[in-house]
Amino acid sequence: MADHKKDNKAAGAAAGAAAGTAAGAAPASGGSFLGKLIVAMFMGGVILLEMVLAYLWIPSADHVATLAQERIAEKMLANKHDGDEDAAVDKDGKKIVEVDIGDFDVTAHQPAANSTVRISFHLYATVKDADKSEFESLKSAHAHRLRDRIIFEIRNAEVTDITDPGLGLIKRRILEKSNALFGKPLLRSVMFSDFAFVEQ
Repeated sequence: MADHKKDNKAAGAAAGAAAGTAAGAAPASGGSFLGKLIVAMFMGGVILLEMVLAYLWIPSADHVATLAQERIAEKMLANKHDGDEDAAVDKDGKKIVEVDIGDFDVTAHQPAANSTVRISFHLYATVKDADKSEFESLKSAHAHRLRDRIIFEIRNAEVTDITDPGLGLIKRRILEKSNALFGKPLLRSVMFSDFAFVEQ
């Protein structure tokens, strides 16, 4: 009988301990779920806030396209003022005039392509009106060397330079070599007229 009472006490103590554990576990899991819910709501709020800020601050595609067009227009306007060959006046307001450099008929061998190129053109340049007389005197004084440098640049050019629609690289080289010969930057630009080439 005493043993039976001891067993009942032990069973009751074990049941009480199990109930206490279960009671303690229930609030702990409920508290853990509530904590997770709060963290999830906080993260959702942060993500939502970031989305709203991104929507407000990141420009639309139309806005970006408009800005790009404005920048391109500004650059084109700046380039026009910096070195437009067609301008009648320079950025200082000085009148720009055309001067004749001469006719050229050049034959050049292209070793890479194993071909010969015949190039003919008339070359003009632009100078400030105030520098025109100085250009004419320097051109007369250096006529043969000027022709030699221009012919050298044409013969030294690659076929890709000659077929370039704007002849940009050749123009820059001729301009640089001519101004170096004159000792000062008299020529502002060079222009080709009646440019033709035949590859044989």
